Amino acid sequence: MNKGFTLVELAIVMTIIGLLIGGILKGQALLENAQVSSTISQVQSYDAAVTSFRDIYSSFPGDTSRATLRLPNCNTASSCENGDDSGIVGVSSVLWGNVDTTMESENTQAWKHLSMANLISGVEPSAGTREWGRTHPTAKIGGGFMFKYAQGNVSGQLNAHVLLLGNDIAGGASFYPVGTAPTSPKTAANIDRKTDDGRPYSGKVQAVSSYYVNGCNWNFGGQRNWYDETVTKKSCDMYFILGG
Repeated sequence: MNKGFTLVELAIVMTIIGLLIGGILKGQALLENAQVSSTISQVQSYDAAVTSFRDIYSSFPGDTSRATLRLPNCNTASSCENGDDSGIVGVSSVLWGNVDTTMESENTQAWKHLSMANLISGVEPSAGTREWGRTHPTAKIGGGFMFKYAQGNVSGQLNAHVLLLGNDIAGGASFYPVGTAPTSPKTAANIDRKTDDGRPYSGKVQAVSSYYVNGCNWNFGGQRNWYDETVTKKSCDMYFILGG
């Protein structure tokens, strides 16, 4: 004669399943928090490295006109070039604009100069091919970092050098398919709250969503200064003002 489960046995099974699910969710939360903390630490270390470079060489990395004279192994063989000492890295563009990540651009050379000055790790000083982990540092949370000068967004809130946390090594800014950006609105909000004002369109930490989905302030024709944390897709690039 077949016997079914008793209510007590079913309760025990359901309790075990609940504990397993809770453990998985807790583990995911711990992993995300670790990635967030690591990414914040990376940004802070790059900010400090740029400050140190300026103190030593009296110019920005990538922009210094005497890199080949002052930086070890900065020469044609290592694809290392001088900048123009204009006071900005690369070409000034709006915050959400693309970044010139060609090998000869000051934006790419900035990482090479920082590495050759022994101020950062995670990139190859002599790299001659554009690639995450070679010419541009990867981010712990996904994607990588690019260096640019932002002339200000539409409300003129900033004119500063920024780190762009993105996923398009070609220099794109948030215009690739949903799910391929470095962060979701929830994660971006978490980073913003830990380091700034928790708002995507103000302060020293800002964010923008893909054209394909809202979540980090892009609202198809209008701007909104809050994160929609119900959006779970990875759809957000982030910008960190250096020296802010």
